[in-house]
Amino acid sequence: MRCDLAALPVAEPGRLQGAAAQFDRQASGALGALAADERFTGTRGRTVLMHRAAGPARRVLLVGTGPAHTLEGFRRYAAVAVRRAQDVAARRVLLVIPDAAGLSKDECVRAVVEGARLGAYRFDRYRANAEAAVVEDVEVFAGEEAGAAAALALLAGDVTARAVEHARDLVNEPPNVLTPSALAADAERIGARDGLGCTVIDAAEARDLGMGLFAAVAAGSAEAGKMIVLEYRPGESSAHVPTAALVGKGITFDSGGFSIKSADKLWRQKADMGGAAAVVAVMGALRALAVRVRVVAVIAATENAISGTAVRPGDIVRGPAGKTVEILNTDGEGRLVLADALTYAGRYAPDVIIDLATLTAAAAVALGTNTAAVIGTDQRLIDDLLRAAALAGEPLWQLPLYDKFADAMRSELADLRNIAAGPGGGAEKAAGFLRQFVGDIPWAHIDIGKAAFCTEDAPSLPYRTFGGTGYGVRTLLRYLTGLMSAT
Repeated sequence: MRCDLAALPVAEPGRLQGAAAQFDRQASGALGALAADERFTGTRGRTVLMHRAAGPARRVLLVGTGPAHTLEGFRRYAAVAVRRAQDVAARRVLLVIPDAAGLSKDECVRAVVEGARLGAYRFDRYRANAEAAVVEDVEVFAGEEAGAAAALALLAGDVTARAVEHARDLVNEPPNVLTPSALAADAERIGARDGLGCTVIDAAEARDLGMGLFAAVAAGSAEAGKMIVLEYRPGESSAHVPTAALVGKGITFDSGGFSIKSADKLWRQKADMGGAAAVVAVMGALRALAVRVRVVAVIAATENAISGTAVRPGDIVRGPAGKTVEILNTDGEGRLVLADALTYAGRYAPDVIIDLATLTAAAAVALGTNTAAVIGTDQRLIDDLLRAAALAGEPLWQLPLYDKFADAMRSELADLRNIAAGPGGGAEKAAGFLRQFVGDIPWAHIDIGKAAFCTEDAPSLPYRTFGGTGYGVRTLLRYLTGLMSAT
């Protein structure tokens, strides 16, 4: 356990517990004495760095976690520790995990691994003078009694964090690089690597298949739109297993179309494919996690651009099952492409459909920039997602789906309109529109609003950096790994 820096979480009122106390005994008890010092109470966010002449670590970092240890507190602790290690050029880092009342040690291990990897994340491939990563090796000490289950939790945390990093990378790429074709190529790479079925449908073929709403949005861009389908099958028995369909909104750049966005917001619109990025990243982690259910992903990838062929405000377009949609605002393109993707996902007869989309600013107005909204037709599915999100550390809050929200999307000239009549309830009304395209299949819509992208003016977390957050990856993987036991 010799290392350059050892980090220990300290909860108020400054106590070392369990594995932390075991480690302290090897360090001659000096850490416990410092933690108990009234000057370090374990207040969340506070740190103390000690330099030692002897012992298993030359430097010891105490990180306050607040009134009690929690899984989210452990994620933050690990991220703070790794970032501090980078600051002091520590190459080998040891993260100590104490016992915590009411928490599974395995879950604590997973949370620490996720926090450490995500805290170290950086996207600097376009910087000429990017600094090399300092931390080379991170070990976790969960106590002398930690066994095989903790090792599996460590693996699950590592796979999950790598998937979040993948989603962040996709969102952070500039829109001239991450085009719909590039996103499709990434999905094909995952399919070839992990033995997933992969089909890429271009906009012309999509129109022939009845996806008129997707084709209408894609028509405005010189970049070809792609409807991407990935299918994962578990490698075990041929007996029936549940099928989950994941649908991702993949607007790789959103100008707003003729209903153009204001200039100060345009640069962020590369992140309008945050839902698609999360879904692709999830599909790339299923084989490594040995997920035991069938998963189908449908990703609607296109730009929303302005040109002579772009859809116009006032156009009426025919969508799935012959439904017509009056397009009153071309900046409401996400719900159009999702309508076709949701309908196509239904062809696979899934037991549930979950879509993930940066759909509305209204969700962020209601819930802030770190929390997503979930709205749907099946309370059991929503409850399962809420539990998964709580374990994953991704705040999720349920909003209602009243009939009046769907009624607000009725048009006087067509079957539906793509923006709502009347003020308020923007996130719920958008969900009311999507509701028309899922039939009787249990469905949940996760509006990740502004939770998918962290800007300099948004509250952040120690394991988030500027840019893509990868929101939704951890929740969906938690849900899918638990789905077999829940059925």
